[in-house]
Amino acid sequence: MHSTYRIKEHICKALEGESKKRRITISILVNNIIDNYLNSEMYFEQLGFILVSKDFLRKVFSKIEKAEDIEEFGLELGLTMAKEYVSYFFPQVNSKSLIKYLDLWFRRFQSYQHRIDNDRNNNNQNNNNNNKNGERHYFTVIHDINMNFSMALRTILEGLIVPIIKNDIEFRNITASAISFSFEVSR
Repeated sequence: MHSTYRIKEHICKALEGESKKRRITISILVNNIIDNYLNSEMYFEQLGFILVSKDFLRKVFSKIEKAEDIEEFGLELGLTMAKEYVSYFFPQVNSKSLIKYLDLWFRRFQSYQHRIDNDRNNNNQNNNNNNKNGERHYFTVIHDINMNFSMALRTILEGLIVPIIKNDIEFRNITASAISFSFEVSR
């Protein structure tokens, strides 16, 4: 759709510079910015999410000494996310909306990767046994904060994901700067 908007000159110049740096048109850049705002940032703002520095999080999470406190905090937050946050973004809370929510949320981290394995090797065997085939979702989230944050994130994810998918999460790698996990979703 073609439309006209008035934009301040300094904003136009900044958009031109960013579009050249990314090697995309200004139109694509503006559409991406608006799409991101309407599909995620607006909701995160309404839910009260705020941006904080990694240094702040490092200091806060380094002060937590008991593993039980980290787990209690993480589980409580994860259950809140499962009940309130996912439903705020999506009208139905199910495995598909959960995965979309994770993709939106993880974009706010330093870096993340999401891969899907459709279990192609077992499809023929499973079809012969009338079992549902599943998709295995693999996530790696880079946060570069500290081990306490990784442990809190682990329990947040358990509280968020397990009640929705009704399946366990496999944590493959948990370090002071990243967490890798996977879970299976039935089709």
